[in-house]
Amino acid sequence: MSSAGFAKRNVAIACSVALGLTGLMGPATASAQESSEVTNLRKQAEEMTGKIEEATATYQSAAAAVSELEGQIAENEARTAEIEEKLPEQRARTAISIKNLYLLQQSSAGLIDLILSSNSFNDFITTLQYIDTIQQRNNDEVAQLASMDNELKQTQAELSKEYEVAEQKQSEALSALEEARAAKRALQQRAEAIAQAEAKAREEAIAAAQAAKEAKEKEAREAAEREKANKAAEEAKQKEQQEQEQQQEEQHEEPQESSEATFTTSSGNTAPIEVPTETTSVSTEPMTSNTTSEETSSWAARIDAYLAGSPLAGYGSTFAKAAAQYGVDPRFSPAISCIESSKGAICFLPHNAWGWGSSSWPDWESAIYDHVAGLASGYDGTLTLEGAMRYCPPTYQEWYSSVLSEMNSI
Repeated sequence: MSSAGFAKRNVAIACSVALGLTGLMGPATASAQESSEVTNLRKQAEEMTGKIEEATATYQSAAAAVSELEGQIAENEARTAEIEEKLPEQRARTAISIKNLYLLQQSSAGLIDLILSSNSFNDFITTLQYIDTIQQRNNDEVAQLASMDNELKQTQAELSKEYEVAEQKQSEALSALEEARAAKRALQQRAEAIAQAEAKAREEAIAAAQAAKEAKEKEAREAAEREKANKAAEEAKQKEQQEQEQQQEEQHEEPQESSEATFTTSSGNTAPIEVPTETTSVSTEPMTSNTTSEETSSWAARIDAYLAGSPLAGYGSTFAKAAAQYGVDPRFSPAISCIESSKGAICFLPHNAWGWGSSSWPDWESAIYDHVAGLASGYDGTLTLEGAMRYCPPTYQEWYSSVLSEMNSI
């Protein structure tokens, strides 16, 4: 990969990291135990795994290139040293040949000896040519060795430049890899922090609902006890002589004060405050279009059992199919109907069992589909504390706790 291409790749990775740290991706359906923000952050962290793998591959490739160039440089240096070791010896041979030929050509005695030792003039010429050939061959070898030495040194310079570039690529790839890892850790830490804060808020909401319920129950008991004491004192004063049987009968006919703690729902009805035994969160993820018919049928049966004896009885299949179509927890809408209208028994508008704005419908099926669609688009398809604040603002903590308790019972 060229230096320019490598730089572009690092810029792309850096941009992805920046986006992962500063912004969320498009909205997605929240899981049953997480808000949309936590889901998106964890999704981004998973996507960052791919960038980390890509950056790792780039770094490994750059490291391999550096290692390969180191081997080439070492091999080239060894070859250069070998040639430089041979050059002095070959130059010495050439110098001796040149010196001998020069002395022979300059010395008349030497020429005379050479002529006398030759059988003929042709032998003399042949001997001179032989000496000259040896000199030329030595010169050629020196020239070839010098050429190879120069070529190897040039190669060494080029390899050194390539090595510098490869080392830079390796450094940049390592930086990109560390940035991607740091970004993933930051996303995971942020998701965990938000999830912990939301879990704490849910627990506080349920605790507040429990406290409100206990306070109202205590107040009702105390009021009932005061009323009972006052009435007993008055009866004792006025009817001291009344027969015990008549007193028991009158007490039996007296209306009993309810000590049950209640709250006002979004539809204006009064509902008892319920506190779930499980205080963590909803334990089922929203359904999807990929939900199997067996799963839908199973949920339909469970919802039918929950709605038995109510105006909504027999609509379990409608609730389950709508939940699968829109990606909603199948228990969410039935549970709200229980809190807002006693499962359709007390509707403030026709077929509006959920305190859903000012809407009314001609039949239960269309009402169920519209309500489930609204839960998908406006409330992430499942119960959250944030959604409770919007659905029933004045008493959202009691509403959240009670709806959660009903969902856990389906």
